[in-house]
Amino acid sequence: MQMSAEEPMTVLKTERAVVAEATVSVASTEPDGRSDPLRGWQSIGRAGGNGKPSRARLDDLLLGGKDHQVIDRTVAAELKKVAPAIRRSVRARRDFIERAVQFLARAHQVRDVLVLGAGLPTGPALHGLAQAFQPSVRAVYVDDDPMVLTHLRARLSCPPPGRIAVVPGHLGQPKELLAASPVQALLEPGRPVALVVESALEFMPDEQDPHGCLAAVLEVLPAGSWVVLAHATADFTPKAWEKVAAVFARHRLPIHPRSVEEVAGFLEGLMLSAPGLTTVNRWPRLVDQLTPAEVSRYGAVGRTLGAR
Repeated sequence: MQMSAEEPMTVLKTERAVVAEATVSVASTEPDGRSDPLRGWQSIGRAGGNGKPSRARLDDLLLGGKDHQVIDRTVAAELKKVAPAIRRSVRARRDFIERAVQFLARAHQVRDVLVLGAGLPTGPALHGLAQAFQPSVRAVYVDDDPMVLTHLRARLSCPPPGRIAVVPGHLGQPKELLAASPVQALLEPGRPVALVVESALEFMPDEQDPHGCLAAVLEVLPAGSWVVLAHATADFTPKAWEKVAAVFARHRLPIHPRSVEEVAGFLEGLMLSAPGLTTVNRWPRLVDQLTPAEVSRYGAVGRTLGAR
């Protein structure tokens, strides 16, 4: 089912039936032609590995980056063993985020970007993608990992100076996050913001009230702002995701995949850009031949209502 930007949120409940039609087992090959960063990982000469793995470093590894340690490679190898398509899933998520940010800058002239759970700067910076269409773009990157903050501050730039800020914070503490001066400066009435939530929600348990935390941020966004949201799901491969979740839990990185109905709850009250809530590789249209089982991530782009 295709969803126009004006259709009600209740339509989202049928999305699982649509994408499930193409569901197959998780593949074990790399058909997209990209090199596999897990091959030959033992030869990567990085220190570390006796401590706790990092979500940001693990993401960096799965995206083909170099800012990771032995322990992260160990976790990645375990994940690939139980979910051979894990790298393609993470890449599909990132590609969706990049397409969405470019779309908002090009089609809706969005010039301000707020990234929650920014992670390491692997690949093109989101503000750089937006700047190709909106030269005056401003961006604030938020993360709660000191290592990530250090990398972001060292590697992100945007002429002229002063348009990029890196802020410590976490979606689970919206009051403190929103009180940061750079965030306050970005939330200027009359200037819609693109709020990017790439994977922060899937690492928040229900007990942390992710729905309420996100709603608190959405409430203060300028009218007409946009939300770019992605979230892991076990809808298509529940048994495989049990194993994936077990790997994350074993390494003290609990992950919480959610159903299409649960992800739709985060989008309540938003006007969704077509095709609505779908697997990330189907937004705004099918961009590859990955199956829903291989992708295992939902994504949507929605616009806020209100008068701020």
